[in-house]
Amino acid sequence: MTPQQRKLHYIYGLPFDAITLDQAVSTVWKAISNRQPLFISTPNLNFLIASQQDEAFRASVLASDLSLADGMPIVWLARKLKLPITERVAGSDLFAALRTGPVPTGCTALRVYFFGGPDGVAERAAQVINSTSSSMQCVGWASPGFGSVEDMSKPETIAAINACNPDFVVVSLGAAKGQAWIMRNKNQLSAPVISHLGAVVNFVAGNVSRAPRWMQRTGLEWLWRIKEEPQLWKRYWRDGLGLAKLILSKPNKR
Repeated sequence: MTPQQRKLHYIYGLPFDAITLDQAVSTVWKAISNRQPLFISTPNLNFLIASQQDEAFRASVLASDLSLADGMPIVWLARKLKLPITERVAGSDLFAALRTGPVPTGCTALRVYFFGGPDGVAERAAQVINSTSSSMQCVGWASPGFGSVEDMSKPETIAAINACNPDFVVVSLGAAKGQAWIMRNKNQLSAPVISHLGAVVNFVAGNVSRAPRWMQRTGLEWLWRIKEEPQLWKRYWRDGLGLAKLILSKPNKR
């Protein structure tokens, strides 16, 4: 998708594409078919709040080729600002649609590589995909631990990923570190599609279950996530307070 084709809108300094899930799936397959670089960001409320103070983080979203509204609070803000972003397009939903949907005519099964996640989780996710999906194949994984972005960006690391010939590199390092790793390495990676999809590897491996659809649609998924991962409550509390302060101090900033 070229800049001229994108329908971009800005909310508190972050860009969002006015796009549906089906259109996002089509965009990914087109990028793979044409071997066209596609850096996908999935900004949610946490991204929005963190980007107000972290310039490098905000710059990574601005540099993305596709920016998806991954969270109902983003959709609600868009409505308040009368922007045509009417559908939440979660990164996990995009991945699930690629994994279970049909392979376009002329294409082969999507080749995915997992980079990040707790020890053993990416391997389990690979086993699940390779035993259950005809539309996707996991061709490799790496769990680099908790080192710096520099430590995770050594030439041999990038070469190992490229040797697997993936179509899509899924990064799971924590949002800020994951975006930074992508910005540092995306031009050296041969895969056309790359995105930080933090929870996807856990969802696929079965470590964490997704919220029921009704909770996703009503913006209550955060409650389910806290049930599954209790340590997340601090993040959601900070993000809620941050949003309230943002709206009160800069109600019309886009």
